[in-house]
Amino acid sequence: MRRLPPHKRDTVQSLLSDTPENCSALFLLNSKRSEVLVDQEDSPKFFAIAYPPTNPPIYFLYGATDQLISGKRFLRQLKQPADLVVPQSLLPLVKRYWSVLFAVPILFLAAPAEWQPPQTADLRVRFLQRQDAGLLQRAFAAEDWLWEYFPSVEDLLTQGQVAAAFIDGELASVASTLTFTTRYCELGVATRPEFRGRGLALECARALSRSQFEQFGRRPCWRTQLGNIGSWKTAHRLGLVETPLPEEFVFLSNYKHLAATGVFP
Repeated sequence: MRRLPPHKRDTVQSLLSDTPENCSALFLLNSKRSEVLVDQEDSPKFFAIAYPPTNPPIYFLYGATDQLISGKRFLRQLKQPADLVVPQSLLPLVKRYWSVLFAVPILFLAAPAEWQPPQTADLRVRFLQRQDAGLLQRAFAAEDWLWEYFPSVEDLLTQGQVAAAFIDGELASVASTLTFTTRYCELGVATRPEFRGRGLALECARALSRSQFEQFGRRPCWRTQLGNIGSWKTAHRLGLVETPLPEEFVFLSNYKHLAATGVFP
């Protein structure tokens, strides 16, 4: 496996369709902070899109199931703590050559063809600006996955968007653009514990999805796990439905962190 030069990343991008399942991988493919590892530069058959800044680093793996040598070499060199997102077809290969501590099937939802941007008249919701970066970072320090694919909170508020709900002047809940492509925007929501149960996350998600659709033509999509009922319900109330192959990908790790306890952003 070799590192693909940035000017050759089109060879990998051409292999990934713009679907909800590939939203994060395509977003990172265009990030200057990511790395792309391939078995061969001109016509890759096995490749990984890596994002080293996360703790632990995350790798999105793709490849044909018959690429045993490339897969084996890559996985055996991956000795440090890491998270992997892999299609179900590669799961036997990964388990054979890499120590998997736990595996979580990923559930994808997205706006269907007939979806229309929802209305929201909740006066508690507004969009954060770059100068609100410190406020967001302080209020949701424990949920830093909301901006983990951006260089900083400021970059999220400049390149993406965050809709926020305020209660008595306090930042209570947010919906952020975790990643986005030409066609889709993956949403992430978080609500501070003392403000949960009021429907704030849904109102924030409604405002954000409407803005993304009207400004950029992006349809909202959602990533969660089967056990996260609250997340699943919020996505459904937003009008999203499971994609045709909702459990095609699996989140794997050899590192015991929050996802191991069922918390999956």
